[in-house]
Amino acid sequence: MGAVKKARKVAKKVAKRVTRKTTQLGKKVSKAKDKLQAKLEKEMTKMRKTIAEKETAIKELKGQLTAKEKAIKELPKSLLEKAKESLAGWKEKADAEAKKLVAQKDSLIERLKKELSGKEGMIQQSEKTLKEAMGMAGKEVSAIREKTNQTLSEWRGKAEAEYKRLREELENKTQGLNAKVRELEEYRNATESKIAALQAKAKEKLSRMITPEKERTGLVTFKGSPMTLVGEEIKVGDRAPNFQVVDNAMQPAKLDSFSGKVKIISSVPSLDTPVCDMETRRFNEEAGKLPDKVTVLTISMDLPFAQKRWCAAAGVEKVKTFSDYQNRSFGCAYGVLIKELKLLARTIFIVDEQDVVRYVEIVPEITKEPDYERILNAVKALI
Repeated sequence: MGAVKKARKVAKKVAKRVTRKTTQLGKKVSKAKDKLQAKLEKEMTKMRKTIAEKETAIKELKGQLTAKEKAIKELPKSLLEKAKESLAGWKEKADAEAKKLVAQKDSLIERLKKELSGKEGMIQQSEKTLKEAMGMAGKEVSAIREKTNQTLSEWRGKAEAEYKRLREELENKTQGLNAKVRELEEYRNATESKIAALQAKAKEKLSRMITPEKERTGLVTFKGSPMTLVGEEIKVGDRAPNFQVVDNAMQPAKLDSFSGKVKIISSVPSLDTPVCDMETRRFNEEAGKLPDKVTVLTISMDLPFAQKRWCAAAGVEKVKTFSDYQNRSFGCAYGVLIKELKLLARTIFIVDEQDVVRYVEIVPEITKEPDYERILNAVKALI
């Protein structure tokens, strides 16, 4: 299509050039014709002036002749003959002068006619030349148009061939992509089957981990309703059990990851609830006042992506948030998994540098906040 536009543009330029040349030639012929007409009118004016002058001279001679005749009548008869002779001479002279003037007039008219005829010949020749130039220009335009049409036809053929090739190539690629899509669909189906099998195994493993012997009641309520905690009770002085959770970047983290530090471990149901939001913000504020040897961990069942989004929105940087959503390792190991809600209870564990539990607080009503003063005093006693 670009080549077609280019050819049309060239044809337009040639047509404009021919039109411009034709217009210029027409203007030159018109200008020459106007110039010749002006010169002819100038010569005719000059001739008319000459004729008028001659006629004036003849009138003067006739006047003089009339005066002479009048004078002769008044002269005596002796002078009549002499006057007649003079009169005849004057008349002969006047006739000769009149003939001369007429001859000059005829000669001038004839000369002007010849010049006019020559100029008309020049004009006819110019018009003929103009017609020939226009004919040549028309032939040139026709040749260019024919060549342009031929070029356009060739380019159209090439474009159609290229379009056909590209369409075939696209069809081949589409077939290949369809095959890839089918292959990916099969892979996805196989993967989904594997995931379903793994989920079934995980549920089976979890059901084996959560047994009636590990369930504890009467410790927490949710809006007044009694809840059941799953897992063994952790007491002050116990060795803190290890666990595995994931951080906001989906990287695993364990209790061992914070060895050598005093750890405030806060478990909450969800960061997207008002009480958990206030608690985590408060611990983030207090963490900024504590020495580097103290680290604050907040663990919930929220997905890592939700925790990351919440931390960014709340400006929480001092508290490290972790998710126990994968296998509930922390909830089961510390006995704070709520059976009915599948969430973590609101609890506080303080673990010293040797991973010994020094403080335990299970908040009786999940919708209430922990005792921050007791927690901070317990931490300060260790540092």
